[in-house]
Amino acid sequence: MSTRFSRTVWLAAVLVMVGCQGPGVNGRPSAGKPAAKVEVSRRSANLFATAVRAVQEQRFTDAEVLLLELTTREPDLSGPWVNLGTVYLALDDSEAAQVAFRRAVEINPDNCAAYNEMGVMSRQSGDFLTAEANYLACVERVPDFREAYLNLGILYELYLGRLPEALAAYRTYQSLLEAPDRRVEGWVMDLERRLKRAES
Repeated sequence: MSTRFSRTVWLAAVLVMVGCQGPGVNGRPSAGKPAAKVEVSRRSANLFATAVRAVQEQRFTDAEVLLLELTTREPDLSGPWVNLGTVYLALDDSEAAQVAFRRAVEINPDNCAAYNEMGVMSRQSGDFLTAEANYLACVERVPDFREAYLNLGILYELYLGRLPEALAAYRTYQSLLEAPDRRVEGWVMDLERRLKRAES
């Protein structure tokens, strides 16, 4: 097996204001913990809508300015920080993205989207144990955050060689989907064959 996808592209349609939930697979939100009801001003709602349009149009610098204003206006919301982090990733500023994701979990320790993104960043930089810790922090807080299980499986299989744990993570990921992911189904079958051969 060659390429594994590890980051769902955060299109504007799945940007989140509050940030307790993150995007699931195929654009569906992870069930997770329901986002807390937070009242925001009309100005903040308009800022968010304008930031969404900026991301849709790939005007990431404009989106950054809008989201920074939103984080100032709504300091108790973690979602804008996650969105800001993904904008920084689009701008190839990984340091600023890391700061934004860390700020998101400081505000809301249950923000799995932020942990998941930090996990992907750690894996990409070769810090596999920190990547694992971030993914596990996510699923400990929100046990049905599908994308974290997928990323755990990829990490265990391709980077840490922990095949039984990879298989378990892929199976959990599949169990949380409405319909099985055929691509991951193939990975599961391949891992099962490899593990059987290792046992014989």
